[in-house]
Amino acid sequence: MKALIKFLLQVFYNVGFMTFFFITGPFFLWRLWRRGKLLPQFGQRFGSYSQEIRTKLKPGADLWVHAVSVGEVALAMVLIRRMREVNPALRVVVSTTTATGFGTAQKQLADAQTTVIYNPIDFLWSVIAAFNVIRPRRLILIESEIWPNYLWCARRRHIPIYLVNARLSRRSEERYRRMSWLIRPLLHEIDLVFAQDPTDVTRLGQAGFAPESIFNLGSLKYDVAALGLSAEADISSWWDRTGWQAGQMILLGGSTHPGEEEVLARIYMTLRERWPQLRLVLAPRHAERGGAIRDLCDRMGLKTVTRAQLAAATAPLSNGNSPEVLVVNSTGELRALYKRATLTFVGKSLRGQGGQNFIEAAPMGTPIIVGPNMQNFEVLTREFLSRGAIVQVTDEFELATSMEALLASDETRRELGQRARETFEANLNGGRRTAQVILRSLEKDAKRN
Repeated sequence: MKALIKFLLQVFYNVGFMTFFFITGPFFLWRLWRRGKLLPQFGQRFGSYSQEIRTKLKPGADLWVHAVSVGEVALAMVLIRRMREVNPALRVVVSTTTATGFGTAQKQLADAQTTVIYNPIDFLWSVIAAFNVIRPRRLILIESEIWPNYLWCARRRHIPIYLVNARLSRRSEERYRRMSWLIRPLLHEIDLVFAQDPTDVTRLGQAGFAPESIFNLGSLKYDVAALGLSAEADISSWWDRTGWQAGQMILLGGSTHPGEEEVLARIYMTLRERWPQLRLVLAPRHAERGGAIRDLCDRMGLKTVTRAQLAAATAPLSNGNSPEVLVVNSTGELRALYKRATLTFVGKSLRGQGGQNFIEAAPMGTPIIVGPNMQNFEVLTREFLSRGAIVQVTDEFELATSMEALLASDETRRELGQRARETFEANLNGGRRTAQVILRSLEKDAKRN
């Protein structure tokens, strides 16, 4: 009976997926063509690979790691580095879905032992063709990237499947449970599920994953943030041109989204009455919004400068021209800004939806405040709140009140920042624990053979 249900599920899925693709596919292909991202490695999306890749993969791969985009590629990078510390000769294929993910993987991971490809679209023949070329000993899926034909093809070839850094939101859990009769057989194809925290262990089990396959090994996101500590950008060349003094109090809005800059500017205008030495730094999530944010601050009567203007300046601004607000219209410098902040608000959490990752601020010992909308980082937020290592507010009034209280107490800021640093350090090495489990399973295979 189970075999019949599985067969019918496969037929239903493949017919439905092909129908959906041929209806919607032209639109997505047109979008890729417009962005100039259609032709490069186009055949890889259908399981067709160059002779160079086929030759490189001729011995087969130890691991096929699928990481959909940039964030997942960073997690894959941590995992691969930890495994290579033990087994430098490990042969790995990393597949990605997006062009940005592919570019990042090529830059960070591609070498003699690592091949980067686009993942094949989940047509049965495309996935079979990919497995025929890659011939992995393990299939590693990062976070929540589950494609049915990948699982079925791996199972038919007796290839163990691991879901790494797995997480499940409350909404996703409810959706999985409603469709458990359809999804549960598919989820049971996964051999091991490495959850980010105990709450995820419970949710994943209730959603339909086999409870005996789920283990809490911690989040790899901490390890990703730790890797970047040595790559912190040097901003002193333009920062010093603000004319701000070394002991200046800095209120930082990091990864802000539309509407949040205005809120922070209003709060800042109130706070500076009590702390005239306070300055506001706005680092929007999308750097191209910098000009609009500068104009907004100008209309509010705030003396504002952008990071680009500072970079173009030939000398530090004098005290009379020193800005009250700095808009950082650049990328890759937020970590260095966290180190200089007296107090940090992390955006997309008050006016946006889902929140932004605040974990890079934690090892700096920076006091961190977030808004109520942290759905995309629920695990991290829950962990930091449980340790009193972050402040979460519900609205603009509460944000202003919390900022005033923190600015008023050096000791409270210091304690909050210290707890953030300690929480970060306590949660490191999820990547190493995950790598150890995978390597042990490969070693057992080698002994059996």
